[in-house]
Amino acid sequence: MTPAWSAAFVLAQAPNLGAGNVSPMTFLYVGAAIAGMALLILIATAASRRRRPSPTEAAQQVSSATFRREARRMGLTNPAADMLETLVRMCKVKQPLLVFSSASLLDDTLKKGLYSLEGTRELTEEEKENRRATIFSIKQAIERNGRTGAALRSTTFLRPGQLLTITPGEGTPYSSKVISNMKDFLTVSAPAQPAGADTRWKRGTPLAVYLWRENDAGYSFQSKVLGYDTVKGVPSVLIQHSRTLRREQRRRNRRRDIQRQCFYYPIRIVESLEGRRQKRKASVEQNMRTLGILVDLSAGGCAIQTMNPFDKGKLIMVEFEIERRAPVRTFGKVLNVHRERGRGGVMHVMFTRVTRQHLNRISEFVYDFTKPTTTGQVRQQMERTLPGRTMRPGRPPGGPGLPRGGAGSGTR
Repeated sequence: MTPAWSAAFVLAQAPNLGAGNVSPMTFLYVGAAIAGMALLILIATAASRRRRPSPTEAAQQVSSATFRREARRMGLTNPAADMLETLVRMCKVKQPLLVFSSASLLDDTLKKGLYSLEGTRELTEEEKENRRATIFSIKQAIERNGRTGAALRSTTFLRPGQLLTITPGEGTPYSSKVISNMKDFLTVSAPAQPAGADTRWKRGTPLAVYLWRENDAGYSFQSKVLGYDTVKGVPSVLIQHSRTLRREQRRRNRRRDIQRQCFYYPIRIVESLEGRRQKRKASVEQNMRTLGILVDLSAGGCAIQTMNPFDKGKLIMVEFEIERRAPVRTFGKVLNVHRERGRGGVMHVMFTRVTRQHLNRISEFVYDFTKPTTTGQVRQQMERTLPGRTMRPGRPPGGPGLPRGGAGSGTR
């Protein structure tokens, strides 16, 4: 008779025993039987756990099997896929596949990867720049290939907080954002001039508006000023809704308004003979430096507003600062020029050569991946972080640290 059955038998007979008929051995026997039964239960539970993986482990195995396929579908190279999988595990992301569809989760994961490189001493500066470039190539590829949503057909679907670029008539473009979306009009923040005074446009002033829709594309539409008001404590402009939006798909990379001074130089091609071969050499004409305003910037190019725009096809060098005392130098070609009567025009430049370090700084600015330095910036990044991350076991692929990799610059 097993201890479990013995204990059951004794317990069943216990009510029939009188108080004087129970011996100390009976109690000892009952106690031993109960202890044996508990031990058997513990052994059976442990054996069952060894045979069946936990739900967390099973989910990890499934996500690991599909993660690489999804990364390839998004256009990631093998080094980029390795790095993203490493970052997902480093950040303890509970649902790894969400990084391909959630822009905020992807940004949060990639930012932590960038910040972790700053404190790494075992890597050279060149290796750090290579890994930063790979991180930005991940963002670019997923943003470019993850555009599966329906196209934006009307401004009535714009959400509060959407960033805008507003150009009144043929004036200077201003940065703004949606404050509220009403049935009859759109409320956007009133752009402020450098001196701090609100820009007041007359009612009926035509507006050219541009926006970048996350995980989609850029859109432009025409509107006009309907009035002014203070909405949610913000001085705002009431502008007309539009049901005719133009989807801008010419740019492969996201652009961001910058409105900074820059200098640009013409490049002259000098031809010379070396033996029987004709050699071409680019020469920057430093004495012909021209001042302009860098209107917007992307990893593939920029737009420069100037009184003296160059002609289409001209090769130029552009110098500007994203941060103070940190100049960036790029080489490019003027793709087209939008001329404005009495105001010069806007040159649209495609970058042809940028160092990896400078390209990383451009991408860091465009995607707003700069490490926060103030309490307000830290709070904003924390508010954008998605909940639902827990500890997950597993060794990152490719050994400790981030895998090696690199990325080149795309077209504008």
